[in-house]
Amino acid sequence: MTSPPPARLGLLAKSAILVVDDNPHNLIAFSSALEGIDAEVIKSSSGEQALRELLSRDDFAVVVLDVQMPVMDGFETARLMRARQKNERTPIIFVTAYSRDDVQVLEAYKMGAVDFLFKPITPEVLHAKVSVFIDLRRRTEELRIQSEVLRDHQRREHARVLEEERHTWNEAAMRHRLEELAQADQRKDEFLAMLGHELRTPLAPIVTGLYLLKSKIRAGDDANSAEGKLFATVERQVHHLRRLVDDLLDISRINSGKIELDVSDIVITDLVKEVIASLREAVDLRHHKLEVRLEDESLRLSGDVVRLTQVVANLVQNALKYTDPGGSITVVVKAKDNNVEIAVSDNGTGIDAGLLPNVFDLFVQRRSGANGGLGVGLTLVKRLVELHKGHVAASSDGVGKGATFTVTLPMLTAAERKESDLKAQAPAPTLIADSKPKVPVAMRAKVAIVDDNEDIRETLRDLLEDWQYDVQCGADGVQGVDIILKHRPAVAFVDVGMPRMDGFQLARIVREKLGTDTTLVAMTGFGRPSDFRQAAESGFDGYLVKPIDVNDLRKFLPSK
Repeated sequence: MTSPPPARLGLLAKSAILVVDDNPHNLIAFSSALEGIDAEVIKSSSGEQALRELLSRDDFAVVVLDVQMPVMDGFETARLMRARQKNERTPIIFVTAYSRDDVQVLEAYKMGAVDFLFKPITPEVLHAKVSVFIDLRRRTEELRIQSEVLRDHQRREHARVLEEERHTWNEAAMRHRLEELAQADQRKDEFLAMLGHELRTPLAPIVTGLYLLKSKIRAGDDANSAEGKLFATVERQVHHLRRLVDDLLDISRINSGKIELDVSDIVITDLVKEVIASLREAVDLRHHKLEVRLEDESLRLSGDVVRLTQVVANLVQNALKYTDPGGSITVVVKAKDNNVEIAVSDNGTGIDAGLLPNVFDLFVQRRSGANGGLGVGLTLVKRLVELHKGHVAASSDGVGKGATFTVTLPMLTAAERKESDLKAQAPAPTLIADSKPKVPVAMRAKVAIVDDNEDIRETLRDLLEDWQYDVQCGADGVQGVDIILKHRPAVAFVDVGMPRMDGFQLARIVREKLGTDTTLVAMTGFGRPSDFRQAAESGFDGYLVKPIDVNDLRKFLPSK
């Protein structure tokens, strides 16, 4: 992620940690365990003193609070904390020397506790848990500042454009244009506050770290425990955030003309079947009745498999979202007037007549009910369908009467089908993202990671070491070359955008020195076909888009 401009760095104040315990020895132990964290540790020996500290400053990222204290115990202190608006969301980690009491633990979580630890505390555990909240506060502040910078830039650019247009337009035309720009500017402000390629950078270590934590929680705790349920909630929300970022970035690429289609001959019914299979768990979870009617199994068209999969998946997910549990959803694929027609219907909340003309506009609340969302998914559907020279339409009889979204795409003509069949007889190129590297047995345990982002590098290393691999790390391309040539790992995961030497240069040098002994896998936030081609031309065997899915990561790992 790009750092905030120097003028803004002063706004990133150092966070503080408040530790509260009536035993001075425990306070010393807590402080020692928290050494190395980039935050100020404030110690309080009573609940009253802790409340005074909370009144005097608002930069506490987390409170470590002893339960058993004289005069005012930890629970009473927490209740008084939560009564103040400033501290109603401050994370609290309760600590006690008494044995686990489910009633006591439940009481703590009702008051907003994020964790409940028992003495004697393992320093490494406390250090790790507190570090998460310090890092989360820092990242939240960085994103806030970055959003302000983006909005400021957009406002300045908008003001400049208006000034130029004032000299060329007459008064009536300018008023009309100003109204359009004001509406577009409001939407762009909201859009740019969340948008940016750099959002993938903080997401990458979060997703990797979450997977690592998941394995540890499952190994040492019951998934149905309070901790396990809390983790499951965080995991769902992170995955949801990841999908939102992907959709926002796709919208941005389409608007700027940077999105590219990897066109091939597609049997559309096969694509629809795969989408439905991938969403089956979500359908079953809400007990929906899903009917799929494929009137012609041989319908073919020319398109991008990945992008058309997005189209169908977004429409079905939209239907799932706005249909109550037990409701009905129907997907129909048929031929109509030399086109392929895909219709997704539901008997859900329906669409208000006033919203229907704007249902595909960016950031417009889609449908009736409380699940409006950001208003990105259907916009992405419309743009992707138009890139395929098709169109999409929405219809509804009103609120509570369901809705139907119909995608129409041009079908392959007889001549195009013949040409496609002839091309299919030639050897098909191997997609580097699906390649399965053959690794010499003598090198199976060695893996290298080269990335200039410390959080991505360290979380990925922790994950691979947890999987029992021997991992070496480099912070830039020069270090990466040295590490790979010295240790000769079976596989090296390399970020393509680094200082001093980028990943493409690294790949060319390694291939020249080692040949194909080491499998090279590129890592980046971009995922365009041209990026895949550039990686392959530089000598990479595979390509992973951040944030990395652990299942994709496993494809390139050697057997231990």
